[in-house]
Amino acid sequence: MQVLIIANTRFKGGLSGGDAIYESFLKYWEGCDFKVSDMRGISYAPFVCCYLHRILLGCFRAIIDNTRYDFVYSSSDFLPDSIPAIIYKLKGRRWVAGYFLSAFKENKVHYYTQKVIKYLIKRMADMVIVTNPTMYDLFLGKKKTWINGGIHAGMGGLSDKEKEYDAVFCGRIHPSKGIDLLIKAWDYVLNFNKNARLAIIGDGDLGVEYVFKKVKEIFGHDEKSIDVLGYMGDKRFNVFKKSKVVLYPVNHHYAHFSIAPVEGMICGCPMVAIENPVMKFFVKNMGMKGVYLTGDSEYSFALQIAKIIDQKYKEKVLDAFDWATQFNYEKQANRVFNDIKKEFGYENISNG
Repeated sequence: MQVLIIANTRFKGGLSGGDAIYESFLKYWEGCDFKVSDMRGISYAPFVCCYLHRILLGCFRAIIDNTRYDFVYSSSDFLPDSIPAIIYKLKGRRWVAGYFLSAFKENKVHYYTQKVIKYLIKRMADMVIVTNPTMYDLFLGKKKTWINGGIHAGMGGLSDKEKEYDAVFCGRIHPSKGIDLLIKAWDYVLNFNKNARLAIIGDGDLGVEYVFKKVKEIFGHDEKSIDVLGYMGDKRFNVFKKSKVVLYPVNHHYAHFSIAPVEGMICGCPMVAIENPVMKFFVKNMGMKGVYLTGDSEYSFALQIAKIIDQKYKEKVLDAFDWATQFNYEKQANRVFNDIKKEFGYENISNG
């Protein structure tokens, strides 16, 4: 089976959730002859020019490529990935579209271009891969499956390491990940527990400099209780294992589900999360355990953290670990591959 993965939006350095997902497909979809289209070597300022460069080059590659792929997978709804996929579809290839996050109005370019791509996915894509079943209503009548990221076996596991951090956050530095709310809440946490320590893992988008700026804005100085660790790659699992709880400060406005806190859970960190609609879905329909839900204010989030970082977090360590094990990347990737093969009539292709 010949498969083309279009990942032209991926930049050198860092790894988005969509990037990690397609890399799991490369690793676990047995019986496939892959070709990956990416442009990590194309990166320059201004961003708009670089972005347009990627779109045009992606289109050119699609136009001149006459390979008879069994299907083409666009790893995101961004234009450098989706527009070339549409060209392949017009040339008679099957198109599997990745659509993992509804754009926020604050990002006007993504918000309006996604509306166009979403319409074209509805009209033209043969199948859509979304983050979780709460997004199925976006593509009524369309063949669908879901994957919300995963964890490679062996990364996690319970540890008897001494806890260096009371709480850990991992994610892109962006308002949709709750970074502003997190830093404001931590100010309240210190009012309850002056010795509490927080690790912030992640980079991208606004960057770690934004975190330092927000810390100074809220605290008036560099706050020694907060360690800003930036992008850590797989080393982040060592920090999870030295932390008591993992934080997910995403409110109803940005409601979605991320795999980063689940990585903390598989290392024995219960999750403290704001009760947004997606979290409610996971608790009700996916039997989510090992999570402490809170209201959507900085104060209620901080109060919940302060209540459990003493000893109470230990009550849900095993629950967190057990629930997170279902997100093994091999299991998820193979489930998605089986769904695609079933829809396209390729069930005789083995994937182990």
